[in-house]
Amino acid sequence: MNPQQQPTQTAPVPPTNDFLSRMDAVNHPAPAEPPKKKMSKGMIIGIVVGVVAMIGGIVGAILVMNSGKTETKPTVTQTWDDDDDGDEIDEAALARNKLRANDLVPLGTAIQTYQAQPEAEGQLPGLDTEEWETVIKLFVPNGEIVDGATGDLYKMGAVCKFGEDCVDISTLSWEKNAHEIYVLYNADCKGSTKENVIVSSTRLRRAAIFAVVEGDQFICATN
Repeated sequence: MNPQQQPTQTAPVPPTNDFLSRMDAVNHPAPAEPPKKKMSKGMIIGIVVGVVAMIGGIVGAILVMNSGKTETKPTVTQTWDDDDDGDEIDEAALARNKLRANDLVPLGTAIQTYQAQPEAEGQLPGLDTEEWETVIKLFVPNGEIVDGATGDLYKMGAVCKFGEDCVDISTLSWEKNAHEIYVLYNADCKGSTKENVIVSSTRLRRAAIFAVVEGDQFICATN
């Protein structure tokens, strides 16, 4: 080593900002957050009970307000508008008519079964009551059409095409024509009164099957 050369000294490296930050965090730790208080079961139950009590009070107030009101329901009746004597149908008769509403449906289904037979070739039975009575015996369950309210049996009244005079619907009444079945070809069911029980139909091989019930109202079914 040359005696004239001096040893080289390295200047100290100042600490970095990252180092200072870590040391500061060690010497001055952040204060710990206080633990969050949890609601006790007693507090939760108290809140639930309070809400239920409030709802109960509202419902009770509504019931008290409505208890003073008396609702009067009118007697359900129907009036046959074109009946000169203006007789009304009482509730018992209305209930029986509802039970009769589907009395003729089995016959409509039976006609579909009849039309599906190979020998029928899709045609309706002939325009006579005897042939229709045969259809009832062969294709209706138990071979009969039964009044759903009383158990009485229906019988065939008349069969013809729409527009022909085999039956005058305006003259039919429960008193004189109860449990009589009428059939009109080229017709469809529409309503339950003498004026609108049936309407003309453009559908081929269509038949309206109808009968008068209490109050001179009508039930009707088609094939």
